[in-house]
Amino acid sequence: MVSRVLYRPFDTEDFDAIALILQQLWHNNSDNDEYNRLEAACDLAYCLSSSTFSQVAVIDGQARGISLARAGQSSGTAVREHWMDTERALLSQMRELEPESCAEYLSFVRATIRTNNRLLEKSPLPHDNEVTLLAVDPDVHGLGVGSVLLDAAISHLSSCGATSAHLYTDSNCSWKFYELHGFKRTATHRANREERRHAMPRESFLYELDLTV
Repeated sequence: MVSRVLYRPFDTEDFDAIALILQQLWHNNSDNDEYNRLEAACDLAYCLSSSTFSQVAVIDGQARGISLARAGQSSGTAVREHWMDTERALLSQMRELEPESCAEYLSFVRATIRTNNRLLEKSPLPHDNEVTLLAVDPDVHGLGVGSVLLDAAISHLSSCGATSAHLYTDSNCSWKFYELHGFKRTATHRANREERRHAMPRESFLYELDLTV
């Protein structure tokens, strides 16, 4: 039974709890649980380095969900540099622990970036005003936490003067959730054989929300 839900900006003390959520959702391919933990933490550090807004859902004193967004082109702030340094340190640990798994992860990241660039080429959207991460602990799905976190990110982008917001998702994720919140799919990329070899999802999507209506 949930006794209290608090929404607030991300705090560094939330890092491990949020990384664990990402591990449960997306970073569980290795038999080495420590490697999976490092990979999830690396992904979170990257997302934090490329975001200008955060909102965390704290339930009964523990971080159980997060949304991140980037309004405009992010600048080289001290916070951004901190998370970039953290990402590099985590990558180093991943290479030492499981060099082959780390190489596969980096191949996946590069393939994802190429795919996202292709999606943007198919759309008139600008490269800024992006919802960069939305993740909720599976144990609290159905409580409306994801909706509140997504709305917070959208409200932030709108308050910064954005006329649209966009995000990337894929066929392995709950993409219908975004459609329920008014997002429209503006581009689709179907992975080829080489991309599937790098563990890319069957289809990747670009979604847009018109903030002027």
